[in-house]
Order: sequence, then structure tokens, then C-alpha cells
Amino acid sequence: MINRVMEMPLDTSRQRVERATLPRRLLLIAVTTMAMFLPASFLFAFPPASAASDANFIGHWKVSGGYLGFIIKSENLRTGVCTGSTPEAQYHLIGCHVTGHKYSFTITEGPSYRSHNTGTFSGNRAVGRFSDSNGTFVKYTAVK
Repeated sequence: MINRVMEMPLDTSRQRVERATLPRRLLLIAVTTMAMFLPASFLFAFPPASAASDANFIGHWKVSGGYLGFIIKSENLRTGVCTGSTPEAQYHLIGCHVTGHKYSFTITEGPSYRSHNTGTFSGNRAVGRFSDSNGTFVKYTAVK
């Protein structure tokens, strides 16, 4: 029995230190990696305040091609809900909504005419399109 004990390698203090430091080394590598990449991840989780709210869509918009323009009177920058009208009283602008630089609304006249508008805008220029209940489909630009 003494021979068997002597055949087994002795556990020296150096071997214990090396075994103990491997998990510590791995932990140090993990912590260092997280410290390098964690701050950058907040850029994706929390966009800057200017990107978090919708762009300003308020204004008098003149549409190319002689089509009816539109007037956006108010916009809730938090929810994107906007209100507006048209230059001609018989047409009504309803369902206005802005998300970032995209917009959508409907122009109505009487009980049956509907013109569904969607597009994007930047600054004083918009690029959009509408399709209406008469089967018309038009791409347009607008300026304010």
C-alpha cells in the first residue's frame, strides 16, 4: 500500500496555484471582453433622443403635378399622430401618422372618395404616392 501512495504524483502547491488560476484567467478574459463590448451595446439598445422621436412633418406641402396639396397642422412627436387639412374645404385629411421620416394619411371627399397617401420626407422635401378609390395611382414629390 505504501508503494501505491508513492506512485501517485504529489500535489504541490505550484500545481494547485496553476489549477486555481485557469478559472481566474477565463473569468478575467470574460470580464475584459464584456467591458469592451458592453458600452457599445447601449448604442443599439438606447438610440439617441433625436432618433427616438419622429421628425417634424408640420407645414404647408405643395404636391407636384397639380395634385391637391396638404397642410399638416400638428404632430405629436412622441406618438406620431398628426392632424391636417387640404387647401380645398371639400377634402378632409384623416388618419395622419408619422413614424420617423415616414408618413401616411387619407384624403376624403364625401362618403365614397378616398386617397391613401404614404411616403417619406426629409427637411422640406417629401417623396410619396397615393392610390385612390377611382383606381388612380400616382407617385409625387412635395415641398413645403
